[in-house]
Amino acid sequence: MSYKNFYFNIVIRLLLLIGLTAASVWVWLTLEMLWISLMFIALAIIDIVFLVRWFNNINRWMAFFLLGIENEDTTLKPPPKSGNKSIDEVYRGMTRLNDLFKNAKIEISTQEQYFKKLIKQSATGLFSINEHQRIININPAAVKLTQLYEFQHVNSLKNMDDSLPGYLIHEPLTQTSAIFENQFGQKLLFKLSEIKTSTERLRLVAVSDITKELDNGEVEAWIKLARTLSHEIMNNIAPITTLSQVISGYFTRDNKAVAVDELNEKIIANTIKGLEVIEDRSSGLMRFVENYRKFTRLPEPDFKLVNLSELLNNALLAIGTYPHFETIRLIKKIPAEIFIETDSSLLNQVIHNILKNAYEALLESHEKPAVLMVKLQQNKPLTMLEISNNGPEIPPEIREQIFIPFFTTKENGSGVGLSLSKQMMLKMDGDIYFKTPEDKTSCFVLSFNTESISVIVQ
Repeated sequence: MSYKNFYFNIVIRLLLLIGLTAASVWVWLTLEMLWISLMFIALAIIDIVFLVRWFNNINRWMAFFLLGIENEDTTLKPPPKSGNKSIDEVYRGMTRLNDLFKNAKIEISTQEQYFKKLIKQSATGLFSINEHQRIININPAAVKLTQLYEFQHVNSLKNMDDSLPGYLIHEPLTQTSAIFENQFGQKLLFKLSEIKTSTERLRLVAVSDITKELDNGEVEAWIKLARTLSHEIMNNIAPITTLSQVISGYFTRDNKAVAVDELNEKIIANTIKGLEVIEDRSSGLMRFVENYRKFTRLPEPDFKLVNLSELLNNALLAIGTYPHFETIRLIKKIPAEIFIETDSSLLNQVIHNILKNAYEALLESHEKPAVLMVKLQQNKPLTMLEISNNGPEIPPEIREQIFIPFFTTKENGSGVGLSLSKQMMLKMDGDIYFKTPEDKTSCFVLSFNTESISVIVQ
């Protein structure tokens, strides 16, 4: 074994050194032969020199080897045979280790080239943003979609949208996806993630063209709307048509009006009832048309500085006057002041509608106590309002339909409230969506993509 040879060589050299030193002292003290004593000392010094050189050769080569590994240089070759089996074994072991590093380096380089080619061939745009906010590792698809190039500053994206650079580099990373439109009219979905290397932190960006998907979604929404409209209109018109024909049969026969003396009280009573039904259905149809007109006549928002906290508290005071509201436990987490630019009238309608829906759901709930939670918070540049309740859960199969115009699960509902609220929020550069937290409550989130002017926490 090499390590045994190594120890053997050390022991032999040390014993030789001790023997030569002892011989030199004995000759000097006993025989008093100075020149022989000096010769032994010289041999001992030579032994020490060879021993030191022996260790230095190993240490020097190990230092070069480690320095080469540190600098990713695997071209270091072992020295020629030292003449010592132990040292030669050490050299051979380090050579094998060097070969392992070399093979690993080649494999890593091959994988790196593979992934680079894969990224370049990807139809999804990919690029990174370094800590200096420079674009690096951008692939051709991203260049085509964003008109960005390697090492450009992220502010170059202001040509697409003034708020896009701020979204991409915003700290902390809270909103991981957003849609922006480029100069060619394409709707681009940006998805963000982060990675920390040993030297820096990178923000990874994936960008894809979803124009077709959005267009298909819009067409599908129009188809659903057309089906809903035709369904509601037919539900009202069919009874009107049928009753009109029945009533007309009371007063005509063979395309001629019947004589007055042929009419009786039953015919008159049935006619009155039929006309009442026709009036009721006509009124329902008029209400339906009026609700539809609301979507086509939404006013343009009048943006002003609004204290969102005050507006929300006023809405809670209004909903608190509803019957049996005192049976509901209200939990508020509202800062004292949050100012944003919005339309207070439109926003008040949206908030009141969501609160009213939550109130009605809680009255139908068997949960005790019924809980309504209102939470307002800000993570720049977003301000979020969450309105949640522990009432009946919205079934998963209809959650994607609750914002479709005229879709409703309520017996007397119009199906206008949520879809109208959605349209209002979009007009105010915000959004509204539904989520189910871990506590299984029903939660509607109002998101405002507006920088707050001031925040004072209560």
